[in-house]
Amino acid sequence: MKAPGEFYNWGYGPAMTYEHEEGDYSTLPSFTFEEEDGVNETVYSTGWHIHAPADHTVQGDRSKAELHYVHVDSEGHPRAVLAFRIDPGNSESAFFDSLPDLISYRATEERINATFSPNAALEQTRTRDTSFNPNTALAQVKDFDEFWTYKGSLTSPPCTEGVRWFVARGIMFIHDDQMRNLLNVSRYSARDEQQVWRHQINV
Repeated sequence: MKAPGEFYNWGYGPAMTYEHEEGDYSTLPSFTFEEEDGVNETVYSTGWHIHAPADHTVQGDRSKAELHYVHVDSEGHPRAVLAFRIDPGNSESAFFDSLPDLISYRATEERINATFSPNAALEQTRTRDTSFNPNTALAQVKDFDEFWTYKGSLTSPPCTEGVRWFVARGIMFIHDDQMRNLLNVSRYSARDEQQVWRHQINV
């Protein structure tokens, strides 16, 4: 399926927001997961964005970038994120091949604050209406056949708690040229590494 939406630079890199009727998320890409109490919950993707470098580390290694599919519950509250770690490889990525020209979406140098702050104005560059098939990224990590999951928060302000994370174990490899283009339009946006503490990461 293809989801129509708006492609833009969120001030730190490429991003996309899907179109939907106000207050109705049922038409958006979705998935269902089981909570600890055995209740199934369906969440809806409102779009995606990319951080560079990655927010997550695995055994001390941090990937060059990370793609986040952000999902909300039926009332629009942030509820889950599918995370894809991104590193350079030898083959073209179908996900990046499907995007408009990234060079046109360079993060603005005039933005006042280069670090995350609740009061920072994340100036967005010009937008472009397009449609996007979210399955292109899923296919590159074998549809999340293996993943880590935990309860945490969003990694961007206001860092909303109560978010279920699913981090693909497989890495999304992209061609060197695609990685250079991605980093060329990105600014540093990785959140400081958080302690595992009580997040109860499961495989």
